Amino acid sequence: MSEIQINNQKFLQKLEDLKDDFFSRPGYNDPKYRVASKDWNKCNVEDFYCGRTYLDHCLLNQDTHKGYPEEHMAQPISRMVDVDPDIWTEFRDKARTEFTIEIGAQHAALTNYYPPGGFVGWHTNWDANAYQVLFTWSKTGDGYFRYYDIENDEIVTIEDRPGWQARHYYFGRKDEHKYHCWHAAYTWSERITLAYKFDNVSLESPNNKTAILLRDQLIEEIESHE
Repeated sequence: MSEIQINNQKFLQKLEDLKDDFFSRPGYNDPKYRVASKDWNKCNVEDFYCGRTYLDHCLLNQDTHKGYPEEHMAQPISRMVDVDPDIWTEFRDKARTEFTIEIGAQHAALTNYYPPGGFVGWHTNWDANAYQVLFTWSKTGDGYFRYYDIENDEIVTIEDRPGWQARHYYFGRKDEHKYHCWHAAYTWSERITLAYKFDNVSLESPNNKTAILLRDQLIEEIESHE
């Protein structure tokens, strides 16, 4: 997992505009939009679903893992559009279609709002394998993204900061074992995550180099001092 420095102020403003648009809409934090796994609130979520115990359970049963997070509490924009299309369709289109095209990505992998206490438990994304660039905004910085370092058998935690952060990684297919990225996130603060895919099908596919080139061009733009 590699960090991207957001130096480009014009690009940062685009992220700020998306964030401000989201929070300007009425009832953005209404619990009716929340999607959560069954019984998620019957344990210490932060210690369990984002901790070592649940990770070990996932690793032991990874042959049946689907790729997406089975344990979570969040507000996907798709759910918000389903409930209130008049309020959220425009924002969805901005974040998932217009911005995707603007940055040269193929698909929007994730557009989620997390209220305080929101989380995603350990998962790999191997159902949506691709080179991904992820943007995270945190109101106070009270939260984290963490991943499992397979080689050293340890959990690496990247603390949130107030405002925007960016990182990138190649999320491998189920048969690309070397590139599995078990990861989880938790927040005590309001948090938004946007993720975009540069599709390659597999590391051996003809368009692998093209996907890397497009991703690297975006990273270069984000890190440039314009």
